[in-house]
Amino acid sequence: MELTLNILLDELSDCNPLCYIKDKSRAFTGVRLISPNPEKNPSNKLIVCKLSQALKAKGLGHEYSVAAVIDSPLPRDSAILQNMVLFDTDLRPELFFIRVQSIFEKYSDWCFDMDQCLIKHRSIQDILTLSEKVIGNYITISDSAFSLVAYTQNLKCDDDITRRLVEKGYHDQETINIFNKAKLMNFWKDADDIYVRDTGLITSVPMMSKVIHYNNSYYAHVVMLCTKRLPSEGLKDLFRILIDHLMTCFERQWIENNQMPHVYDSLLLDLLESSDLSPETVAARARNSGLSVKGNYVLARVSANDSAGIMLQRLCNELSTRITQSRVTLSSEILIALIPYSTQKPFSQLEDVLQEIMERYNAECGLSDPFSSLMEIKTAGAQALIALNAPQTGTAIASASSRRKDITRVNTFSRCYPGYALLQTDADSSVIKYSAAYRALDKLCENDQKRGTNNFELLYAYLINERKASETAQIMHMHRNNVIYRITKICEMIDSDLSDPDVRMRLLLCYEIYKKKD
Repeated sequence: MELTLNILLDELSDCNPLCYIKDKSRAFTGVRLISPNPEKNPSNKLIVCKLSQALKAKGLGHEYSVAAVIDSPLPRDSAILQNMVLFDTDLRPELFFIRVQSIFEKYSDWCFDMDQCLIKHRSIQDILTLSEKVIGNYITISDSAFSLVAYTQNLKCDDDITRRLVEKGYHDQETINIFNKAKLMNFWKDADDIYVRDTGLITSVPMMSKVIHYNNSYYAHVVMLCTKRLPSEGLKDLFRILIDHLMTCFERQWIENNQMPHVYDSLLLDLLESSDLSPETVAARARNSGLSVKGNYVLARVSANDSAGIMLQRLCNELSTRITQSRVTLSSEILIALIPYSTQKPFSQLEDVLQEIMERYNAECGLSDPFSSLMEIKTAGAQALIALNAPQTGTAIASASSRRKDITRVNTFSRCYPGYALLQTDADSSVIKYSAAYRALDKLCENDQKRGTNNFELLYAYLINERKASETAQIMHMHRNNVIYRITKICEMIDSDLSDPDVRMRLLLCYEIYKKKD
């Protein structure tokens, strides 16, 4: 390992160092007493001697770094000292050398022990525990869901926010509100290097932190409270050594376990399994995951005959690559993908891409209807699961009229919706209510109430009269041209193509469900 000059200056601060070396980030592999033979003074090591020796020595150019014990007056020309650090100590050079050597040994042992942890695939907690006595400050690591991953268990914490994190195992809503008030979410999203914060709104002590990103998403956060050792460039270099070792653990989890690496994993799974997340919490976690709460999305569930989980892992990687900005995770041998959906492109394009991938991996895919908010993921997940488990062939009611012969491994909720809806006894089922057809009628009703129109009735009359404008006009007491104009506007409003028989069937089915609701 290498130690930077910054670290050595911190360790030897009691010797009142005078540093004339401009680059304090210069690193050394070890320390060596000065040799009268210039060839035996390696440039990658810190050379220890008396100042008088350094001034007389030959061959110690600017590529060398010298730690000199002051034993004579300083020269008037400070340029002579530009490759030196001077120390005011009563120690003889030999004893001073032993002290510097012990510093190198301490940190070398620390790095060796951390390397052994990595070789033996030990945990993040093990590496943090090894660092307690070396760094001395309290450190916590949390993930993208603000849950505690590891902390320095044998050190005392005096900070309220950190103490609550350790006690509860996660940052509570009160703490998240503090983060939002301090506008830290956006800052963390873009923070690349180690950063230092003084006391203030967040903590009563100085703090040094590093945000870990993967795929441009907030992934983990390593926070050090600078109570025992105050912030300095040397402490930052030590913190960087720790982070470098932790990164190996993070990367392994990213590649091997598909767990903590995807920031959005826990958010997607929590949204699928729970209805208790507040919009504020979802917004904060979505921001850290690089997601927009509002947008156009489709949810996919994929199943494969893959007991070892290897094919699903590969499928997961390919989906992430082939479909830009998709978020893919694995749960209980089911792949779940949140896919951005462009309303400007035919839905069939997405089906074609998924069909190609499913064939390659001998997998099956169920797709939800498009939705516009992350808060709707739970319902979209139920729709995708229904589509995944629905038979691909069989009943005519399963929208076989539009079933493409080349699409055999991808099923959509919209195709199996009619058969599913007819079997339901509860007309208020959330899966039905959040279907595209049902929401289209909801939109018509809301618009009618707001504007005093009767588009809801007009569309129904048009559908039951098999899209015949003249017959519809007679029933609605309207002019035929007015019917054609308003139906065109209705189609634009609900984004539906009435030339598609499946669309018409789903809308008519929803009208029947609306009757049950009333």
